[in-house]
Amino acid sequence: MKYIVNTLGIEAITEPWHGENILPYYLIDYYDFKKVMLDGVACLFMKPKSEPESLKRIKKHIEIVHKVEPLPIVLELGSLTARRRKSLIESRIPFVSPECQIYLPFLGIALNERFTSVKEYGETLMPSSQLLFFYFLYNDTSELQTAETASVFGLSAMQISRATKQLNALGLVSVKKDGVRIIISNFENRSDLFDRAKPYLLNPVRKKIYVNYEELPELLPLSGYSALSELTMLGESQTKTFAFQGKEEELTGTNTLVDNDEQAEVELWRYDPTLLSKHPGLADPLSVIASLPDVDDPRIEQSVIDLLTELWR
Repeated sequence: MKYIVNTLGIEAITEPWHGENILPYYLIDYYDFKKVMLDGVACLFMKPKSEPESLKRIKKHIEIVHKVEPLPIVLELGSLTARRRKSLIESRIPFVSPECQIYLPFLGIALNERFTSVKEYGETLMPSSQLLFFYFLYNDTSELQTAETASVFGLSAMQISRATKQLNALGLVSVKKDGVRIIISNFENRSDLFDRAKPYLLNPVRKKIYVNYEELPELLPLSGYSALSELTMLGESQTKTFAFQGKEEELTGTNTLVDNDEQAEVELWRYDPTLLSKHPGLADPLSVIASLPDVDDPRIEQSVIDLLTELWR
C-alpha cells in the first residue's frame, strides 16, 4: 500500500477480510486477500502467491470471488509485461504493479510509470532470444536460470540479458531474480507457448545459395526440407539442403540451381544450426520449422504437425 500512498497521495487503509472461509480452497491457496479502503472507497486486493495464471483463469477467479464479495477487485502483481498489461486494461481488470503501473478504473486512475517496451527490442526475436526461447522449450521446464545458457550458447552476459528482456517484453516468459540469479519462467503448455510465439519467430536463414557437392565444407548438417524428411515421413526433396553458419565468401556458390545431381542448396544461417540439436547431422527441429516458408502443401503441414507432436511428448 505504501507504493499507492506515495505515488497517488491518497489514503490507503487495510482492513481485515473474513470472506476467505467461503471461497474454494484452491483460491485461498493461490491468493492472498486483503480489504483496502482507497480514499474512502472499499476494494479487495488479490495477490498471487506464485506465477500469475492465464488471463482466462484470472477472470474466472475474479468472477468466483465477486459472488462472495461484490467489491471492486484489484490484482496486486509483481513484474508486468507489456502484453499482460495491455490484456488486463482491455479487460478492465484493476491492478497494481509497484514501480510499473497503477490501473484503478473504479477510481478513474490509470498511471503508467514504466514497463518493458516491445519497441525497444523489436517484435521479431533476435538470434540470441530465439536460441534462449528454444532452449527453454527443449528442456521442458517451467523455470530456467539464464546464467547456465551463456556457456551453452557462447554468448556474453549482456547478450543473454537482452534476450531475456525481449522475451519478457513480448510476454513469452516472466522474469524474476533470486539473489544474483535471473530466472525465466512460463507455466503454459509448451505447444500453446510455441503457437503464441510464432508471430515473433526469426527465420534463421538469411540467404540461400547453390554449391557443387565437391566444394561443400565437410560435416554440414541437413536443414530445410531435407532435415524435415529425416525427422518425419516426408519424402526426400530433389535438392538436398544443408545449413552453414559463416560468410558467403567462404563458399563457392551461385544464386541459380542448374543441376540437382551436381548442386546442393546451402542455407546461410544467423546462428549455429547444431547448437540445440540432439540429432547428429541435423539442424535443430524448432529452428528448421522456423526456417520453412509458408507453402500450401498438406504433406509439409502434416509433417510439421507430426514433428511438433513428437517434440512435445
